[in-house]
Amino acid sequence: MSIYFVHFLISVLPLSILMAFITPDKKYIFKSFLVVFLGFLFGYFAFFIAAQFLKTENLIFNFDFVFIGLLLVSFIFYFWKKIEILNFILLGILSFCTALHYYFLSQDFPIFTSSLIDSEGISSLGFIALALLVCILIFFFLKWQKNLNQKTSFMLFLLLILIESDKALANILLTLMRNSIIETHTFLVSFVGKSNYFGVFGIYVYLIFITFLAFLSLKIRKKNIGKKQILDINYRKNEAKTSLINRYFSSVFISCVISFCIILYFFMVSSKPLTIDEPKEILPDKNGKFIFDIALLRDNKLHRFAYISAEGKVIRFFLINKREDRDSPVAVFDACMICGDMGYIKKDGQLICISCNVRIFLPSVGKSGGCNPIPLKYEYDGKKITIDVKDVIAGSNYFSQIKEIEVQDPVSKTKIINTQAPFSYSYKGITYYFSNQNNYEEFKKDPTKYVEENEAQFLIQRRNDVG
Repeated sequence: MSIYFVHFLISVLPLSILMAFITPDKKYIFKSFLVVFLGFLFGYFAFFIAAQFLKTENLIFNFDFVFIGLLLVSFIFYFWKKIEILNFILLGILSFCTALHYYFLSQDFPIFTSSLIDSEGISSLGFIALALLVCILIFFFLKWQKNLNQKTSFMLFLLLILIESDKALANILLTLMRNSIIETHTFLVSFVGKSNYFGVFGIYVYLIFITFLAFLSLKIRKKNIGKKQILDINYRKNEAKTSLINRYFSSVFISCVISFCIILYFFMVSSKPLTIDEPKEILPDKNGKFIFDIALLRDNKLHRFAYISAEGKVIRFFLINKREDRDSPVAVFDACMICGDMGYIKKDGQLICISCNVRIFLPSVGKSGGCNPIPLKYEYDGKKITIDVKDVIAGSNYFSQIKEIEVQDPVSKTKIINTQAPFSYSYKGITYYFSNQNNYEEFKKDPTKYVEENEAQFLIQRRNDVG
């Protein structure tokens, strides 16, 4: 849910800062907010219409030019605010462009996923309201302190113009290169990549700079104020001014800290892709069997294992109890025929494919087809689950991860490290490694001369830590 806060703040906070610096006097604040609201409203309708014709990217592309131009024009209005109507026009178009960027950024994350109002949707609206409150508070603070810290305020204004112009220019160049309107030069790709990457950190820069301005505002407080008489007007004015500064500082500081924490949580935790837990590496018994007690699965968790084949292939499989009220074990490979070997996790009573985020009904696990995990042959006698190592090895082609281990050259019988072998050859689904080209060519002529069909794949001498 923090994504709604982040999207809104990243889009609207720059507008809030610009608005504080270019709007006319205090008596026009209500009109300024009305203009911003109308800009967002028209932006919504424009984006909605463009979305019906799948032209949202074209709309954003065209208005990025307008946005850059308006950012440059705002330099004039930072110092000159005599004609209010021009300020309102500038603010309205900036608001329109900001709305387009916000709707484009959040179009894949609807607040309500159904026609019903649920608690998650209300929480998401709450995060948006919190971000709006932060933007409004920062607007009033920056407008109030603009004349108190003129140089620092102007530095923030220049920094914002630079960052937002850079982001818009990068989007323009990216669209031009995608549509082959301009050639894809190395320096252009580098500029676009770096701008999009470092542009994300712009929100951190704004919050840190605003916090710095809040601390600077504390310096204008008058210290050791004393009453000279019973009804001392100057004393009351100084007390009121000090109280106002303290309120602004505390509210802005808390808002920036909360915003910083939410954004940091989103980028460091919430937005990270799902990953599987580290599988437990196991070896079969002397009969080439993996045997598991059914009691292992009664915690209703996903138990992931890995077997390292003779070629160093990491073959993952997991056991899971399909029903929570009784023993119903199933063994499957930790891979999908459609999505590959990114694996699965269990969450909220469902199995989730990490690659495509499909939720799988637990009783259907073990059946082939769709995004279900690939079935693995097993035997269950009511107490033990038994899996043959040969059935595990048969699924080696479903996985791509190679572990660095010591293997044997089938021709010269010398020991080599699989990942360092200069030559390799796949025969009957198994990859063999060679120390030189002569052995490689010799093996290709007649593989059956060097490979025993009944060789014990699981008796390979393994190295868990090489080098």
